[in-house]
Amino acid sequence: MSKNIGLLFDMDGVIVDNHNYHLEAWIQFFEKHGKSITEDEYKKNVNGKTLKRIVKEFFDDSISDEQAQKFGEEKEALYREIYGSDLAPVEGLLDFMDNVRTAGIKMAVGTSAPIENVEFTIDGLNIRNYFDGIIYDKHVSKGKPDPEVYQLCAKAVGLPNDQCIVFEDALLGIEAGKNAGSKVIGLITTHSEEELTNTDLNINNFKDISVDDLKALIGK
Repeated sequence: MSKNIGLLFDMDGVIVDNHNYHLEAWIQFFEKHGKSITEDEYKKNVNGKTLKRIVKEFFDDSISDEQAQKFGEEKEALYREIYGSDLAPVEGLLDFMDNVRTAGIKMAVGTSAPIENVEFTIDGLNIRNYFDGIIYDKHVSKGKPDPEVYQLCAKAVGLPNDQCIVFEDALLGIEAGKNAGSKVIGLITTHSEEELTNTDLNINNFKDISVDDLKALIGK
């Protein structure tokens, strides 16, 4: 008998192609607070991490958790303001999820983002009903590349991680998926294909992947 499959989606850069909007929000946030960040620094040192960890690394690790939380909330509110009118799913996502659901494959979201961003994205796109679980920052104690978030996602779909496929755009997220023991499909949204070297497959968008491809990847 063939094995069941679970699909575990990162949110930013996978469900929505929002890299430039997050980058612009960080640039504006850091400028306001007398600091700076480049796109290369964002890709290598920010994308995929928890907000508290990012703030503490860029400011001072002795900064209080409460202040780090306030800074994080300030930046994310700025991001939602910048991206709001442009919110859109990655090309092919909705048709892909329809096909996946028809095939009886369960899905979950695992993100380092706060609940406000989850609601902004998932409910803004009206796709909550597709997912059997949504794991966000309050559910995890360790940020990516720790596998915790994708281990929790696998539990949400009721499958072991080796029967799950992770969709990721971030290098730290790809590492988290691999550390969890899952196959990983890389989205070429934030990084170039040449940078996504630790994946099992790379796609430009969800038009590039089918249910049959998922079955082949998981070893059916």
